[in-house]
Amino acid sequence: MLRLGQVLLGVSIAALGALTLGIHDFALAWSPLPKWLVLHDALAAAFAALLLAAGVAVLVPRAARPAALLLAILLLLQLLLQVPLIVKHPLVMVVYENAGETLSELGGAWTLFSLLPDGPLAALRNVRIGRILFALALLPFGLAHFVYLEMTAPLIPSWLPFHVPLAWFTGAAYVAAGLGILFGVLPRLAATLNAVMVSLFTLVIWVPAVIAAPAKLSDWSEFCVSTAITGAAWIAAASFAATHGWVSRQNPSSSKA
Repeated sequence: MLRLGQVLLGVSIAALGALTLGIHDFALAWSPLPKWLVLHDALAAAFAALLLAAGVAVLVPRAARPAALLLAILLLLQLLLQVPLIVKHPLVMVVYENAGETLSELGGAWTLFSLLPDGPLAALRNVRIGRILFALALLPFGLAHFVYLEMTAPLIPSWLPFHVPLAWFTGAAYVAAGLGILFGVLPRLAATLNAVMVSLFTLVIWVPAVIAAPAKLSDWSEFCVSTAITGAAWIAAASFAATHGWVSRQNPSSSKA
């Protein structure tokens, strides 16, 4: 699960960086930085190049650990730049949802950094921080399903029945998974089931969308973001198994993850 999450996160982050660099009109392209930033286009291009490099390096065994740390730092910067928008629009759910996307990727990157083999920066490792960041991101995801029900339900493929109940159910599942991870209520099961659910979202909703309209940039960016969140979800799920195994080897009498 860890390797799967690592590949999905690295490839999707690299793809987002490449997508931004490949579209010269930053008003149309996905941008990792808010539009209000001074020198937005130049900074967005530089930021996207760093994301591309970090995403690719995450896939290289010898470079994966420092690359995951660099990616976490870049995503933390992106998250901090989203805070003013939240302060300006505290009652608008979508700003929390957008911040949640960044937060989930940040949680995945930090967890990956903490789980990879020891290196010069091993003292910084802290799997629990990554889990908490990822779990917090799930809460606005779930709440957005309720607030934007009229936009969420139509995303469900037509061949699936009960669109509205499914939208309610998946929203509740996001919240339950986030709370389960945060408060230690069957956290491994919660993280694993959430990873399965997010994987299905990517496969069932966004893969057909990009196939149906391959020239639509917004669908490609949504697909990449969804894949990045999927990667982060599998990393979070793997962290419980990995930590459990590490604890068991160090202290056979301990069974806590």
